[in-house]
Order: sequence, then structure tokens, then C-alpha cells
Amino acid sequence: MSAPGSPAMPGGETCPLCGAAVRSGDERCPDCNMTLAGVGGRPAPFDRRALWGWAGGLLAVYLVVLAIVVAAR
Repeated sequence: MSAPGSPAMPGGETCPLCGAAVRSGDERCPDCNMTLAGVGGRPAPFDRRALWGWAGGLLAVYLVVLAIVVAAR
């Protein structure tokens, strides 16, 4: 692993977890394997549409389970 605060590669930055030099196109740190999504201008792992999709899916599962419980009474 690189020492924290070590100089980054040209055109890159450092990993926020271990401080290793990472290139601007890397999706994960080569030393600690931390995901770099949302760091240094990279896209976030989930956008607003994906979060609403997950929320809708969880709500649908909840409503189905609730309907089964009500029907079983």
C-alpha cells in the first residue's frame, strides 16, 4: 500500500481511504479495493431514479405481504 499523503499519479488523485495514488479512470483503488464512485467527479453509485426504483420495489413487497397477512385473518 502507498503511504497516506503520497503524491498522486499525473492526472489522478489519491484514495480517500488509504491515500494510494489512483488514476482518474479507476473505478476501484488498486491497493485497498475501495470503490471510488462519487469521488473526484466520478458518477455516484446510485442516481435519483435508481433510488426511487428501489423505494417503489420495497413498497410493493410490503403491500403484497400486508395483503397476505390481511387475507390470512
